[in-house]
Amino acid sequence: MTTALSEMTAVDSVENIVIFVSDALRRDFLPTGIAERGVTATAIAPSTFTASSLPSLTTGQYPATHGVWMFDNQLAETPPLLSASDQEVGFNAETVWTELPAADKPPLQINHVEKESKLEDLSPPFTYFVHDIGPHAPYGFTNEAFESTKEFFSDYENRRPQLADLYQEDCHNSAQRFLEIYERLEQRDLLESTLMVFTSDHGQCLGEVENGGRFGHGHPICPENVEIPIVFMGAGLPTGRSYDQLLSGIDIAPTVLSAQRDQIPSGIDGASVWRSEPPVDRKPRTDVWQHLDVEVAGLSKFLTVYAGTSVWNETGGHVFHRKSRAQRLLALTYDNLFRGYGPAWRKNTSLRKLFYFASVILSEHRTYGTPDFTVDMARTFTPDDFSLSDDQPTTLLTDDQESQLQDLGYLQ
Repeated sequence: MTTALSEMTAVDSVENIVIFVSDALRRDFLPTGIAERGVTATAIAPSTFTASSLPSLTTGQYPATHGVWMFDNQLAETPPLLSASDQEVGFNAETVWTELPAADKPPLQINHVEKESKLEDLSPPFTYFVHDIGPHAPYGFTNEAFESTKEFFSDYENRRPQLADLYQEDCHNSAQRFLEIYERLEQRDLLESTLMVFTSDHGQCLGEVENGGRFGHGHPICPENVEIPIVFMGAGLPTGRSYDQLLSGIDIAPTVLSAQRDQIPSGIDGASVWRSEPPVDRKPRTDVWQHLDVEVAGLSKFLTVYAGTSVWNETGGHVFHRKSRAQRLLALTYDNLFRGYGPAWRKNTSLRKLFYFASVILSEHRTYGTPDFTVDMARTFTPDDFSLSDDQPTTLLTDDQESQLQDLGYLQ
């Protein structure tokens, strides 16, 4: 039976918050060493793309609400989770954004955070947010081991089973980095007064036939890309327990703010599960809109690479593609053939996978699993369309930022 987290512990509130985001870790690859230490929920990622999902985790808002879609967008202001005046706030992205100074690291820049911190730099009360490389490609290796994601997949292009094994190995590597933080809190006698959250920004496709043989994330919206874990631990919570109700990544910010400050900011889409349960009829959503300006023969064209929204419950979901079908087919065919994950897609493809790729990309609506709500009902939970606000803050990416984004497979 689902219940509020505070009813599972004698702790009414906490002094400290630790949120650890393991990039691209899907729910069915959650290491048991994490699950056995807390209360584990299955959740729906707010987006399948880091640039739009991370700010959803810090704000409690869907991408269509906060308006951050790409790495050159910014939130309107620093979210309350990262802007308390009466406590210390730390943000760490050292394992994924290795080649950039702190102020230029995209997750910090998007959230208007200028300084990077480690846990040992912070004294209670504090909030500590970690964006970890997780099992993001190159699977099983640090970013420095290959010049780019594409080079990694060129080396392992024929070996889908080994790619899955390396991905799982990286899930455990990321879990170990989290457990080092867990153990340091124990050593400092802070675990009881700290609510810890282990989660991910999105999942990952690993060449599944029904996803068109796709490796990576961003597209398509499908269970492998949207189902993520959220594990709550510390704060006197029980261990090895499951949370029955489906959650969303946007529930993290209101939950920890309710536990730490007994307040939830206005204008959020998420629900706190610290003092109450989310509404039973709620349907978590995923929004993604990847776009770029393309210049051809001196003409600039705004191209939508992939755009979609989806609505889910415990048994399945409905996916709705947005924008131009022709642009989507052109952009994703090019993406799968020639960009970072391209070598693995080309070498592991088949006529059956090509059929699924075409059917997924050309469809305007797809159903996964057996959701107990209709397509028409699902549409009532989705935004009318995606757009860029005229007053949305933006930044001009530096050459170094573009270089690392290209290495990670985010930019061409």
